Amino acid sequence: MSVPKNPEKYNGKAVIEPAGVIIERKKAGLYPTTPIPTGAIICYDYWLWQWICTLPERVDCDGWLKGSYLLQQNDSHILVIKASGFGAPTAVMSLEELTAYGINNFINLGTAGGLQKDMNVGDIVVCESAIRDEGTSHHYMPDEKYAYASKNLTAELVTAIEKRGIIFRKGTSWTTDAVYRETVEELKQYRSEGVLTVEMEAAALFAVGSFRKVNVSSVFSVSDILTEVGWNQGYHSEEKLDGLKQIFKATLEAIAINKNTGKSR
Repeated sequence: MSVPKNPEKYNGKAVIEPAGVIIERKKAGLYPTTPIPTGAIICYDYWLWQWICTLPERVDCDGWLKGSYLLQQNDSHILVIKASGFGAPTAVMSLEELTAYGINNFINLGTAGGLQKDMNVGDIVVCESAIRDEGTSHHYMPDEKYAYASKNLTAELVTAIEKRGIIFRKGTSWTTDAVYRETVEELKQYRSEGVLTVEMEAAALFAVGSFRKVNVSSVFSVSDILTEVGWNQGYHSEEKLDGLKQIFKATLEAIAINKNTGKSR
């Protein structure tokens, strides 16, 4: 059975457009009074978010963005938002609405499971491409193995990370909806292909970025390691959180630079 069921849908008009959602929120008095940001960072990790909430330079958002923050980087206002859950559908809904609001640069800042034998919790991975083993991306783009990050924004992200002397890798991630059905056979296959990580959002976000013609990049701190004989968890480790904190400032800088250079895709 293929996804989507209607293979002709890619040129079809959607019944619900995200721009309509933003218009209705404006009518309801929920439009933010803060400036439209030049970019956004989508976060997931609870402990990273607790740290972000303590940053003295943050500015509270209002309207439908209440609970999120604006941070200034040079002359750019950058939105920092915590996704309401995990997985491609939730992340894509946020991305669609923020794109309709007027934002063009996005960095997905999350955690991921490490697949390679020499990886450790807290390792930093810049995701250049993602295997589309989830459902959402297939409603935006015809079936292909990979979805790709914005080349220009990812280049700025790599530059910002390198400036800080942070050790990192860049490569491919495996995006799947079924976190409890990541099999040993799949682990071996993707490891042999050089795939670095597994997570739940990147492929879908990249597909939407391509569809909406906005820049989407992704970077992870490794939170756990998958092996043939078990699962080494590090979700609550200082190493994972330190990795996220290290790259947070780099994500702000990358968005600001990409905005100022006017680069897209």
